[in-house]
Amino acid sequence: MNRTPDIVIIGSGIGGATVAAGLAPTGAEILILEAGERIADHPVNRDQRAIFQRGHFRPKETWYEADGTGFNPGNYYNVGGNSKFFGAVLSRYRREDFEEIHHREGVSPAWPFPYEELEPWYGRAEKLYRVRGALGDDPTEPAHSTPYDYPPVREEPAIADVRARLKAKGLHPFSLPLGVDIDKWLAKAPTPWDAHPNSDDG
Repeated sequence: MNRTPDIVIIGSGIGGATVAAGLAPTGAEILILEAGERIADHPVNRDQRAIFQRGHFRPKETWYEADGTGFNPGNYYNVGGNSKFFGAVLSRYRREDFEEIHHREGVSPAWPFPYEELEPWYGRAEKLYRVRGALGDDPTEPAHSTPYDYPPVREEPAIADVRARLKAKGLHPFSLPLGVDIDKWLAKAPTPWDAHPNSDDG
């Protein structure tokens, strides 16, 4: 490099990428350091046996438990980080999550700011990630100052049937807020997206 950036972000996952997107309009020169490469668009990206049984995308490394037992971690090194393989669920923390919480094992201290301070930023992130959802279905959802820009992902018939039966019992099933372009994804192939790598196809 022949110049020094204003900001260096380690990792291009959902945290690093969101921070970079938020800072970009300031005009600052931003450098993102990422250990992995971009995920190429190959048939293996939609091959469930390759992903879940053969571990095609899992890192070739071993992490260790405190007792020395080794295991293969479920993290990924690529542009976009683990968010390239996540299930697209983008739920907000609830208001009470920011407060002191008493557990059986002890007390989880309160955050240094309340939900209300972060709330506008949730809205901006949901817009950035084109989150699909519906307000009002989830009785535990905190207040939103902005609606979702896109409707929730359509249910498959079996899930719609389960929802109807749960509602008939007086329960409150709701659609998860999802950061997935479901029409673009399904136009390529009718496969699930949870833990399938996104190579700019949904």
